[in-house]
Order: sequence, then C-alpha cells, then structure tokens
Amino acid sequence: MKRTFALAGVLSFLGLTGLCAQTDQRVWTLGGLEEKDADSIYLGYGVPETDDSLGSFTCAPGSGLVKIWVAETSDKLKAGDKATAILSVGEKTAKVAGKLVPNEEAGVPSFEGRLPAKDPIFAAMAGGETLDIAVGGAKRTAPLAAATEKFKKFAAACAKR
Repeated sequence: MKRTFALAGVLSFLGLTGLCAQTDQRVWTLGGLEEKDADSIYLGYGVPETDDSLGSFTCAPGSGLVKIWVAETSDKLKAGDKATAILSVGEKTAKVAGKLVPNEEAGVPSFEGRLPAKDPIFAAMAGGETLDIAVGGAKRTAPLAAATEKFKKFAAACAKR
C-alpha cells in the first residue's frame, strides 16, 4: 500500500503540467519486478524523478487486474464524478470505467480505473506504435516503440495465476 502512494507521487502515469516541457525526456519506467516480495508492479510514462507524468499502470503480481491512472484530464470534469477512459492502440480500443479524483497540483482531476490484465489492449501496447488516451475532452499520447519488452514483462507479471 505504501508503494502505491509513493508511485502516485513519483509517476503523477499519465502529469502533464507544462505540456511542452521536455516531452522528449519522457520514458516508460517499469518497476517492482526486481523485488522478490513486491506488492505492486508498475509501468508509467513520464520524466523520471519529476512530477511530469502522463500516467501509470499498476497491479498486484498475479492478480489479473490492472489499475490505470491518468494524471490529468480536463478542467470541464469534476473530481468525484464517474468517467470513462478510452485507450487506443491502432484499431484496438478499450473502454475503462472509473472515477475522477482530485489532483490539486494540476488543477484538474486525475482518472482512476481498472481493467483485466488479459484485456487485448495490453497485447496491442506490447506491439503498437502509439497509445492514445482520452478522458472527457482531454487527449494524451505516448509512444510505445521503445517499451515493447516492458509491456510484455508487465503483462506477464500481472496475469492471473
């Protein structure tokens, strides 16, 4: 549980404060696999050791369930409301039901939702070029090409055992 809260601060998955700020420095970071008794595996996209993050995927190893967190949505949305995130890789799309949570640093709510680890969107991420995320009127994009192996390892670690 402590790790999850720490991740939120570090990976703020998908914070875009200063959207133009150093987008080329964002990378996919995979963590938790190296720890024998890790309670959480995570994969996030952002600038390491900063609050600049698009969002993250987390799971308990072998749980079969992935938590999806998008750092910033839209100023037209309100924390506490239900929302749907649409993840797209090429023609493959997944709709993720969730809720909007406060993000005081960004001034707009973040999105939290869950999706089964076996959802086809994760296989698409492992082989796709770009991940598009839409929540309300907000749209975010992250390149996938350099993260193929990280997505494969993440999916394998999260798969239901």
